[in-house]
Amino acid sequence: MEKAQDMPVNNQFGIHYFLDTLHYRQEDLKIWLPVLKDLRIGWIVLKSEKNRAIPEDFLKSLLKEGITPIIEFNLPLRSNIGTRDLKILLQVYAKWGVKYCVFFDRPNQKDSWTDNNWAQNDLVDRFLDQYIPLAKFALDEGLLPVFPPLEPGGNYWDTAFLRSCIKSLVRREQNQILEDLVLSAYAYTHRHDLNWGKGGPELWPQSKPYITPQGSQDQKGFRIFDWYEAISNALLQKEVPIILFASGLANNPDQTKTTNEEIKKNWFNQKLISLLIHTQQSIDLENEVSIDPVPPTVLACNFWLLASEKGQSEAQHAWYVGTTHQNPYIKEMIETLKQEQKQVQTAFEKQNKSRRSDPKQCLIKHYVLLPDQEYGISDWDFDQIKPLINKSRVTVGFSIDEAILSKKVTLLSDQNYYSNETIRILKKFGCEIEQLQKDGTSIAT
Repeated sequence: MEKAQDMPVNNQFGIHYFLDTLHYRQEDLKIWLPVLKDLRIGWIVLKSEKNRAIPEDFLKSLLKEGITPIIEFNLPLRSNIGTRDLKILLQVYAKWGVKYCVFFDRPNQKDSWTDNNWAQNDLVDRFLDQYIPLAKFALDEGLLPVFPPLEPGGNYWDTAFLRSCIKSLVRREQNQILEDLVLSAYAYTHRHDLNWGKGGPELWPQSKPYITPQGSQDQKGFRIFDWYEAISNALLQKEVPIILFASGLANNPDQTKTTNEEIKKNWFNQKLISLLIHTQQSIDLENEVSIDPVPPTVLACNFWLLASEKGQSEAQHAWYVGTTHQNPYIKEMIETLKQEQKQVQTAFEKQNKSRRSDPKQCLIKHYVLLPDQEYGISDWDFDQIKPLINKSRVTVGFSIDEAILSKKVTLLSDQNYYSNETIRILKKFGCEIEQLQKDGTSIAT
């Protein structure tokens, strides 16, 4: 059952975990799970080896808190990848509740291939020859194989590479892969403002692969998703969900040394993006520029980087070094997010309270709130509410969001079915609460 205070929180907010596979111990979980909960993180990118699983307890603890893991393998692009261990791993991850996995990284970059493989013809088809078997196996196990992120621009221009890949999947009649396609992208800013490239090729038709005329804009910015979605819409006639990685960084952190001024700008951009996805509203800046919110087709907006050990090259971008805050910018961002979340929650509760207090908007007179349990409703429980259904026109359901809009709320006899938080919310919204007794009578609470 959803809690009312959780409903306004948007779950696009994600983050990359450590860049290694060494921080999946119980001690790490005790340190970082409270941090993730405090930040209201909805998604997390986890590095995985191809022959050793991330511990079950670690993954299930995240899933229990509503945090969706994205498993990142970064497999080498060569034709002789051993898949036996990987297939076993995918079966295990699916069994534990994982849904999303990414097999490769930047297949449009020369550095991702051996010199010999890169120089050969038909690069797109040779990539798909490796991607398709793994994607099909993942789908058979109930996983969603995320199409790998491309280097924006890149040695093989990313929009051209993506377009060719989708065309080839259509030609090969890979209908299952296309039906469940999830794209991904590196949402670097490339030192542009967050509106750069907004509207995609429809607004910037003069921009072509490798050519961005002066005065025009391209996909090399935070709104890269506008360009990728335009490609999927044109070729598949449907909107395809997309996951963003390294959101708000200026460039690939592995390729360039970042100055202090650029780091400050990265923090500022991450703060703005965080506000966009939490408030779902545009942001007006001092220079009269308005930044649009992130559309719902973006499943997750993952920031770089939750944490790093001191002395590591990625530490300059990490939100935490060791277990401490990286710098005042992340502290400010966390406090701002908390304040925004409180404001959204308060507005949500006020809206529902006003509906509840207005008899014209109180459309539900009597609501029977059923407990949301894995095994469903027992015959005994159903027998309790039969007299109410026969006697009066009650609304029956599992939603506390509906219940708080009703004048009277009836609960089943077993008080253990309902948390103290549920009772508190009902009382907060002024609902008249009654509890059914085992003999069929009801008493006010």
